[in-house]
Amino acid sequence: MKIESQVKALFNRFVRDESGTTAIEYSLIGTIIGIACVAIFISVGDSMVNLFGSEDSGASPVLESAAATAAGEEE
Repeated sequence: MKIESQVKALFNRFVRDESGTTAIEYSLIGTIIGIACVAIFISVGDSMVNLFGSEDSGASPVLESAAATAAGEEE
């Protein structure tokens, strides 16, 4: 009977203890944000490659032309 009451008291103390709750909540929030970022990077990755592309396609030639115009150089 004494062991049963000790186990019950230990369990009740464990249930009421909230000292590590904040750290666990922040780690879960950080994990969820990290997973969301990875999912966004995976889904947007191909369109970013298509936007900036290689030397002949994408935004690279436009950006180079704009930089040259802003610097006063003519092509």
